[in-house]
Amino acid sequence: MAVFKNTEEMYKVLGDLWNYIIFEVKLGEKLKDFDITTKFVINDPPGYIWIAWNQVLLGEEANKDATITMALSGDTVHKYWLKQISLPVALATQQIKSKGPIPKVLKLLPYLKPVFEAYPSYCKKYGLPI
Repeated sequence: MAVFKNTEEMYKVLGDLWNYIIFEVKLGEKLKDFDITTKFVINDPPGYIWIAWNQVLLGEEANKDATITMALSGDTVHKYWLKQISLPVALATQQIKSKGPIPKVLKLLPYLKPVFEAYPSYCKKYGLPI
């Protein structure tokens, strides 16, 4: 069974998380510095998330061009934030399929440490397994 019950739940959790990442952790500043926009094409449940330095879009409005596009499952998103899978391993094993300059994304990884620490509290808040 998938971690997220449906697309609505996924948008609620990941929208909340990405707004935290962009505005509280201030990753938005790094996205601006590195000139990166990212689109996540998620399956199981299906959906789109588009991230820029100053906004997070969910749903059909998020289905637009980005510097980097990553296709993955909702379960892979969940495992990534729980540190059960790393980005390089997920890319190598095709759990995440990417298009665009991945070296730019890899430069951002050190700035995500606070998010890895915070994600279990989001799981508790939304009743997701840890």
